[in-house]
Amino acid sequence: MFQLLKYFLVRLGISLSALLIFGYSVLYLVHEIALPQVEFDDDLIQWALLLICTFFGFLAYGVIGEQRFHNAFHALKDAGPLDDQEEVTQQFENLLRFTESSYFLPSQARRFRGLVVRKYADYLYSIGREEADALKIYLKAFLQNPKHSKFRAPLLSILSQGGDLTESEIDLLMVMLKAENFEDDVIINHLASVFLRQKKLTGKTEPVFLCAVENESRDAQEILHFIVPILLANRRSDVTALRFYLHALPLHMPGEGPMREIVARNYCEEYLEAIDPVLHEKCGQAFHALDSGQRSAIQRSVEDSRLSGKVKKVTFVTRDDVRDISLWKARLGIEKSIAGKAASGVLGCFRWLGNAGRQLLLWTVDGLAAFGRTRLTVKLVSLAVVGLLVFAGLGGIEWKRTQKRAIKEPVSLPQQEVALPPPLPRPTRNGKVHSIQIAAVTSAKQADRVVKTLKKNGVKEIFIVKSPRSSGGDWHKIRVGKFDTKEDALQLAKRLMDDKTIKNYFVVSLPKTENPESGNRQSSLKGG
Repeated sequence: MFQLLKYFLVRLGISLSALLIFGYSVLYLVHEIALPQVEFDDDLIQWALLLICTFFGFLAYGVIGEQRFHNAFHALKDAGPLDDQEEVTQQFENLLRFTESSYFLPSQARRFRGLVVRKYADYLYSIGREEADALKIYLKAFLQNPKHSKFRAPLLSILSQGGDLTESEIDLLMVMLKAENFEDDVIINHLASVFLRQKKLTGKTEPVFLCAVENESRDAQEILHFIVPILLANRRSDVTALRFYLHALPLHMPGEGPMREIVARNYCEEYLEAIDPVLHEKCGQAFHALDSGQRSAIQRSVEDSRLSGKVKKVTFVTRDDVRDISLWKARLGIEKSIAGKAASGVLGCFRWLGNAGRQLLLWTVDGLAAFGRTRLTVKLVSLAVVGLLVFAGLGGIEWKRTQKRAIKEPVSLPQQEVALPPPLPRPTRNGKVHSIQIAAVTSAKQADRVVKTLKKNGVKEIFIVKSPRSSGGDWHKIRVGKFDTKEDALQLAKRLMDDKTIKNYFVVSLPKTENPESGNRQSSLKGG
């Protein structure tokens, strides 16, 4: 976890530093020095800078670290006993520490560390080192391949020097035994003596004791005197216990009678004949060594047990066991459950998708591993090509986005300048007030609706003038503003027409002595 944390934090820091220094420098050069007067969208440049900084922060940094490792490892390839031992040892130690740096992911660091450990162990073995630091390297090299390792000898030499072994050292010896399929007599006898001193009988130590007894080690009799009473006290009659009994019978130990009875009963029950024929034959020899009376008694006892077993059936399968048996039948394909039959199609689909995803992941990992084994030049060229393709893709995306914007936003043609006539001289004030009448409706509700619409559009100074109609009823005239000149009124009317706030209007002119909210005189000027 610490290695993974270092990997991402360091590379992220390098990427951010490169982005802050290199990225902002490039943007400053482009905007302030190269194109100071040009305004353009620099999103594509920013994405390109982000990809470049990420490339150098993550990929290029890792490639540099990998190349440094290979160079240092290649320099130690031909190290031998004639070289300066202290200098070579220090180089190996430095290379081991280098594999723990932030250049590598945990899996890659373990792979490189394994290469260094194997080479380092070979070098230490060639110069005959057996101190504590060398034994640690031997152990690491041995654990990489316990079955075919030449480093067992120095490890055994240090483990056999007497004294009590720790739990980890005992586990190491057990690994050695398991790798040799319990065929190394030296390790077996040494472990058996250690376990015997500790009076330690467990499921892990029992096979070691049995192998030591069968190998006729010097502690064989002491092991039998230690183990057999414990087995008899627990009435053990399994295969391991029978082997201990058969080895203990020639010694005429206490409890010989019960041991012979257990061995003879197992022979008469005949279940060992299919499991272990050799052991069954040895039990038969012990059975035939008994006198005829003992043999007859044991045979009758076995027959009675069989008959009583036929009469009285022992129920040992519970309801939970039945459910577990059904599940295992479904898993092993003996019988499909109802739910399994119903969901077989869905599960098959998910299983196919899982297999396809797993295969795709394996192909990806294999491809990355093959890419990692290529030369540095090939890696840099490949990464450069990928970078160009990415930039081209981003450029294509930006071009499509620009085309879409051009379609959505119609191009505005330059407007031709129209020569306006010179402004008319501003008329003098003639003692009148001017207002804009924009509508005349026959009901107060309609007038209120028009007024609300005008107020929503920001129009102020709205008046409603009520006057009688010739056909009956009243007109409700909506007027806006009070102006001293018609030009001011027309200017407001034009602005409202341009904003599409109003559609038609009249300019109403009244003497200043009359109230514009109640006057009935109006000019015939019509606009819009």
